[in-house]
Amino acid sequence: MNSTLVSSSLHKDAENPTLKQALFFNYHEFSVTRYADLGEDQETEHQDDQALCITHFPNVHCALGSVRFQETRLVRIPRRFETTVDVPAFSTQLPGQEPAALVDNADNVNFVPRGVYQGQIYGMSSVSPLSGLMTDAEFQEVVETVNGYLVKAYTSTAGWNLFNSFMDIFTFQLWSNVAVKIFQSPLVALENYVYELNTSPKFQERKLQLISPRKSGYLSVC
Repeated sequence: MNSTLVSSSLHKDAENPTLKQALFFNYHEFSVTRYADLGEDQETEHQDDQALCITHFPNVHCALGSVRFQETRLVRIPRRFETTVDVPAFSTQLPGQEPAALVDNADNVNFVPRGVYQGQIYGMSSVSPLSGLMTDAEFQEVVETVNGYLVKAYTSTAGWNLFNSFMDIFTFQLWSNVAVKIFQSPLVALENYVYELNTSPKFQERKLQLISPRKSGYLSVC
């Protein structure tokens, strides 16, 4: 099986040879060259240009060995730091569409199974199985909504945070105890959004679930 694998950053450089800035990629993924070919049981060593790209991971949010652990996988969406460092913000590009994603010239849009590693099927590009369950627009809408709640929650100069700080100073922090019962904070609103999305027909039918970024310490969206 021959397949030409390149980083999409090479295409960017070809378009603009003077481009020097670092290009974004999904830092959660990694490559392996020792795996079993499709239909084979024995793992063998492959050439670097035939490496599998590991794009989905064990579900660490459930009990090891449980049925849910066996039947589910995580696709991790990384944070991006171009616009803000202090406020968590995640990539709005479906895995495989990032500027420096690993590309399989045979198919750079859909997930294409190429081999088996540790009992799971992977392809040779950054495109994950999620590409067959969500469109670019659907994925972008979900992540932008998550980012919007986090911007409201963590931007220190946001009106909500300034008002809360002012009230806490003059009430010796009693305001926070009262406000949490009266007003819905952006982080609580985010948790409600996660619940509503996971119980929606769209996600139920596709057997998709959004893991609250709170469970990963706001380091990734799964």
